[in-house]
Amino acid sequence: MKSLLFLTMFLVISLGGTCQIYAQGDRCSSIQPFCAGTTQYVFPNSNAFSGDLAVAESGPDYRCLEFQPYPAWFFLKIKDPGDLNFSISQTVNSNGSGGTLDVDFIAWGPFKEGDDLCSNNALSVSRIVDCSYSPSATENFVINNAAEGQVYVVLITNYSEQPGFIRLEQTNQNQSNSGATDCSIVNILGDDLSLCNSDPVKLTAKNVDASRYEYYVFNDGINDFELLSDQVSPDFTVSTTGRYKVIAINDNTGLRFDDEILVEYFEKPIAIEPNDLLGCSIEPTAIFDLSQVYTEITQDPQNANFLFNLNFYSNETNFANRIAIENPNSFEGVDQQEILATITNQESGCVSDPVAFILKIASIPIIELETETIFCIDSEGNLLNPQSIGKDLGPDFIYNWNVNNDPDGDGVQNPILSLIEAPANPTISVEIINKLTGCSNNFTTNLSYYSAPKNVRVSIAGNDFEDGYIVSVMINNIVEEGPTYEYQLDNSAWQTQVNFTNVKPGLHTVSARDIYGCGMATSAEFRLIGYARFFTPNGDGFNDTWNIINDPEISISKIFIYDRYGKLIKQLDPRGNGWDGTLNGKNMPADDYWFTIDMKDQETGIISEFSGHFTLKI
Repeated sequence: MKSLLFLTMFLVISLGGTCQIYAQGDRCSSIQPFCAGTTQYVFPNSNAFSGDLAVAESGPDYRCLEFQPYPAWFFLKIKDPGDLNFSISQTVNSNGSGGTLDVDFIAWGPFKEGDDLCSNNALSVSRIVDCSYSPSATENFVINNAAEGQVYVVLITNYSEQPGFIRLEQTNQNQSNSGATDCSIVNILGDDLSLCNSDPVKLTAKNVDASRYEYYVFNDGINDFELLSDQVSPDFTVSTTGRYKVIAINDNTGLRFDDEILVEYFEKPIAIEPNDLLGCSIEPTAIFDLSQVYTEITQDPQNANFLFNLNFYSNETNFANRIAIENPNSFEGVDQQEILATITNQESGCVSDPVAFILKIASIPIIELETETIFCIDSEGNLLNPQSIGKDLGPDFIYNWNVNNDPDGDGVQNPILSLIEAPANPTISVEIINKLTGCSNNFTTNLSYYSAPKNVRVSIAGNDFEDGYIVSVMINNIVEEGPTYEYQLDNSAWQTQVNFTNVKPGLHTVSARDIYGCGMATSAEFRLIGYARFFTPNGDGFNDTWNIINDPEISISKIFIYDRYGKLIKQLDPRGNGWDGTLNGKNMPADDYWFTIDMKDQETGIISEFSGHFTLKI
């Protein structure tokens, strides 16, 4: 049924007439090279509305193709041996959308390069590799065990006769035992050329077996190519910008291959030597952003309409070996180092001659500024020690403080910040800039406030009977956060611990001072009473009685001794011999006993009470 339908359509088209201009690839004599590459090869089909040839030429053995409407001829060359699987499909749109159209094919081969590909003998039944005349819109054909250098001819026909696009691709690339096509046959003249000088360039038609070559140049005036030369040599020399075309013709086989190339001549860019580049550091090296020279180095008027890439070289050897600096935006250089630079036109790829510039390192401003600045304040929060922050480095420097430091109102901030009252900002910073070099540095200090203790009190624990007295210092602060104090008992060494242990009986004071020199405070005097911690009333002449140790600075009027239950055991006269451990002539048991005394300070006349305990041992 497919044959009858096609015959009817062909008769209608034939009556309508044919176009006189042959389409490229619609005859075997204008066969086009094809390579699968890594992508699909998509091209517009020949059809009833635009086709030049309604039916393929007679002569070849088309075998399964009962009819050959609107043909497209291709040949391919094997690069890598193996199996090659191809898919041929036809759709309304180039992206595969819009519906499918019936497509058919036949393939012949193998041939050797230089063979006549289009004769009846060449395209005979013995050379047929694969053929399909199915009503499908997708056909597959296979070349098994293809050898390197072999050539195959493929004819694709448009059975639908409708406008559309044919897609030809290899479907088994990169698979086991898959072969590959040679793409060099498609590009006869090579890639387009961008030339950076005015020297003539020789074009050479390659990868074709031809007996003569026609070279053309595109003429904008006639909007077409015009013939420049018809010659035997594949070489042709050009010296001007233009789009050139070659048609390689094999007069023996009648095959013709064509290719185009764009030759563009560009002026070599001119690099202008930039000013030396300044870096700032206190070290022997500095980090430079070499790209800063872009505007200077590309400022020649010839470069005005182009963009450029910059390459930098750290020395002559690296330039000769084309070893460019990898990170020009953060290059670590030394003082007086010479850098070579070239500019490359992004459009043409043309490179300038090198120019040189010098890296110079200037010192950054340095002042001594502690990370913490200490202020002493009184109980009202007033500064006790006005501070001056910063240093005057001379008239070649600019000072930018984060607080107002322009007391004379001349619009220029002073190098030294004088503070007579606490600023609101707890952090002070200054940027110092060298006017001559532009090098700058930033310094910051945090303000901290300290004070002497508001008052000092003591807490007393222990007694003269056990491990001695423990005196603990208690402070009332003026500053809530961060005060650090040292402590002193009488005139002893200062310590950071708040507790004093093994304190002896007597009159004492405790002092506390701020470690930053913001002042000190001393407690009121306090007295510790001395007494024996134990006694042994056994008649051996040692420690047979217990009494308060005499202190000439106090007057003791009474001593009361109690047992552990609070029962009064004895009232002593401190001027007497003391207690012998008896009650009503009877020995008291070994135990702890408590006492209280009334004492009067001889100097002040103040009367106070003191209590403690001791042990009676047998």
